[in-house]
Amino acid sequence: MVEWAKIALEFIGVFLIIYFGYYLFSYRKADKFSRKKMPINVKYLVFRYNTDVVYLGYKRVLKTLMLCDSFIVATIYTVTRFVDNIYVRLLIAFILIFPLFAGVYHLVAMYYKKESER
Repeated sequence: MVEWAKIALEFIGVFLIIYFGYYLFSYRKADKFSRKKMPINVKYLVFRYNTDVVYLGYKRVLKTLMLCDSFIVATIYTVTRFVDNIYVRLLIAFILIFPLFAGVYHLVAMYYKKESER
């Protein structure tokens, strides 16, 4: 039971570190919506799922994607922490990162699509 608490605490710690890093270096710099200065994750939502970022609110979408990215990084860190070999750990992380990003971003896009239809 103590081991599960340590793992959960590590997950929360990594999540918060990544989230505050995104906040300091990305979110505070974002002023207004600009097609040329969009981050890659917002561009992915706009071009892949045709999401209307202006209608939903650029800062709101950016904040949601910050949460999602922090969750993905913390999940990958927690899943691969049991592997001691660095090369195997990188391989597992590389294999896991694409389905996680695609799945989480798909859920976010479907949520925003449903919300924009109301």
